[in-house]
Amino acid sequence: MTKEYIYQNTVQPSWIDNNNHMHDAQYYAVFSDAVAGFFASLDFSREYRQSQEVTMFTVEAHISFLKELLLDEAFYIKVHIYNYDAKRVHLFLNMYNSQHKPNATYEVMMMGVSNKQRKSMNFPEPIQAKIKAYFDQQQTFEAPKQLGHVIGIPQK
Repeated sequence: MTKEYIYQNTVQPSWIDNNNHMHDAQYYAVFSDAVAGFFASLDFSREYRQSQEVTMFTVEAHISFLKELLLDEAFYIKVHIYNYDAKRVHLFLNMYNSQHKPNATYEVMMMGVSNKQRKSMNFPEPIQAKIKAYFDQQQTFEAPKQLGHVIGIPQK
């Protein structure tokens, strides 16, 4: 059984913006680090990808900001595989503060890409098996309202 991947960190001084909370661009960086760490935990690390024909690209991503994070505030991120196939993984990540309150969500579609041809390709079979194992053992996931969210101003 694959262990649940959890990314942990603390808001650094260089991450603070003019509003005295974590800068929006930093959320993308932190979520990106969490995704990279998650795949490394499945043995699809940067080093592995550099030694193989396949890497991965972000195809689409969306962040929802729910509650601000302040300087020195601890947080953690949980990764859920919402869906997958041989060359794509649809992830949904939840960021929580130290009181276990949601701070942000990140929805991202990752795709296997050939390092040589720069076109989509399947993940290696051992990686596909580890993605499936994580998906099969993960806790039940109730889709939050942020999943598949479309940006727009409601019309009256």
